Amino acid sequence: MGHAEAYALGDVIARYWIQKGYNVMHPIGWDAFGLPAENAAIKRNLDPRAWTYDNIELHKASMRRYACSFDWERIIRTCDPIYYRWNQWLFLEFYKKGLAYRKNSMVNWCPSCQTVLANEQVVGGACERCDSVVTKKALTQWFFKVTEYADRLLDDLDTLEGNWPSKVLSMQRNWIGRSYGAEVDFQIEGRTEPVTVYTTRPDTLYGATFMVVAVDSDLAAELVSGSTAEVRMQFQAYLDEVKKSNDIERLATDREKTGVDTGRFAINPANGEHIPIWVSDYVLADYGTGAIMAVPAHDQRDLDFARALGLPVRVVVETGEADPLETGIATVGEGC
Repeated sequence: MGHAEAYALGDVIARYWIQKGYNVMHPIGWDAFGLPAENAAIKRNLDPRAWTYDNIELHKASMRRYACSFDWERIIRTCDPIYYRWNQWLFLEFYKKGLAYRKNSMVNWCPSCQTVLANEQVVGGACERCDSVVTKKALTQWFFKVTEYADRLLDDLDTLEGNWPSKVLSMQRNWIGRSYGAEVDFQIEGRTEPVTVYTTRPDTLYGATFMVVAVDSDLAAELVSGSTAEVRMQFQAYLDEVKKSNDIERLATDREKTGVDTGRFAINPANGEHIPIWVSDYVLADYGTGAIMAVPAHDQRDLDFARALGLPVRVVVETGEADPLETGIATVGEGC
């Protein structure tokens, strides 16, 4: 029924234009390539190719029974070599131009299916296919350097004004997320190399009262390795719990703020103040440098964290609003 629902809308549009007298091409495609198909076949002790094509025929027969207006002479199957050869060609073109690269990144991992899962495939911390507990795992992966085109993509959205829904354009702009700011180096006690943080509000640097590092980052593990055995135990227990969450859940504004004090300190370059370093799940390892300077008076998530953990809140931008520590509402101001 999920397929019926998804394809019904496209069928409505195709039929509408046919009734208008247009010659409509309405093909059908089957996304049928990858580990899920292989795992399903392995589970049943069948050949993946036979299992996949048999399922395509089964769904094709089902869809023909509820009379979708597809042109059944125009079918694409992503597991056909005639299709995926172009995926391979495109990848090689990206690679030649330096737009494909490898790096480690945390992914949702199902230990039973032995596959990576999208955030939407993690339901209540479990795999939607087999109900196994999903964890986070660092894997070396291929990435496309779409950031090379970010400015062009963002600027060209202006040409779609009046033709695309405004909410769609807003979503695209937010997804690209261009921001202007500065990188600030914080020296860490007992560490030779400083930690660099990116901030869009360098004017609030004097209000940084603590630092937060992504709990699943290499930096967090390094910092905690130099702490006490008790801190290391707390960190590992917290990390194991966080691995059950996806990035969408971690960034939810209504999520309870939690963390572990590493026992380490950073030095605020603006005033020389020693500020504690915490690890938490509301900072992501893949965003920026995986570490932030926390200015709770002027950032809502930092304020929520400070109030939850009893950390200091210092107002450094006067906006005329009430004290954030009392109201629980950060005073953002205009910035610089």
